[in-house]
Amino acid sequence: MPDKILARAQKVLENPLEEVKTIASISHDDFNAQYIKKNEPVKMTAMMTNWKATDLWSLDYFEKIGADKETFSYQGNIRQNDTNWQYGEFKDYLNEIRNYDESKTQTYLGNMAIAKMFPELLDHVDFSLLQKNVVRNSTSLWIGPPGTITGFHTDRLANNILALVEGRKLVFMVSPKENKYMHTSNKYEPGSKLSDVNLENFDDEKTPLFRKAHVRYTVIHPGEMLFIPQNWWHCVYGLDISISSNNFAFTAWDNFKMKSTELAKRTLHSLKLYGTEDCVCHYYDENGKRHKR
Repeated sequence: MPDKILARAQKVLENPLEEVKTIASISHDDFNAQYIKKNEPVKMTAMMTNWKATDLWSLDYFEKIGADKETFSYQGNIRQNDTNWQYGEFKDYLNEIRNYDESKTQTYLGNMAIAKMFPELLDHVDFSLLQKNVVRNSTSLWIGPPGTITGFHTDRLANNILALVEGRKLVFMVSPKENKYMHTSNKYEPGSKLSDVNLENFDDEKTPLFRKAHVRYTVIHPGEMLFIPQNWWHCVYGLDISISSNNFAFTAWDNFKMKSTELAKRTLHSLKLYGTEDCVCHYYDENGKRHKR
């Protein structure tokens, strides 16, 4: 599967795809100096050896601890395609994912806040590479079948580490130095910036400049983590049934900037005064009533 996706992406691009740098492990100080300060991505293959998550997390484990939970899921690539949220029993979604061959599900349990749903799981992960000298962290859980797509977007002012516990993911990345090639979308998602570039259905008339972008890629395997620096565009494909966790980290200055700009946007959006024509954060019920996710 990754070879076909890579070949399709390369067919669109004028420049050759480049692999993201890979290292085994790194100290906190060296990581800060070589990657955070330089705003450079890196994949790390031996930084999760002591995680409880790698020993415990599975679909069966989550079915057991989440038997009484309800949550949102999204269907397909909600960033470049139509936004389709569903709300239901956590265990039912897990069964759809487990039996994806029969269910043909596109259900993605994405960006679930661990602190709210499963606070005990915060002890199962270690994102301390990012958590030094920051004032705010947000740790999430992601569970999905093969074929999930998180389309091109940036996490604005957050540094991000994505860690794979089960399955594989293919990630494409583009530097913020090449924003001019990314065709920023008018679609609104809180805390993110979206691109109109759709690798599954590339539109040469709508997003022609993307062909000139220098795109990096990597396949993350279980026990590996990827550092996605702030403002880097990234697109993520689930290649197998996957379980992963990520952490967004904000310095004091970045947190201030986020609160001073994003809070205003979110307030206006909640009042239907900004970004209401198309957004990722709301859904409409069968009566046409607008609800916040």
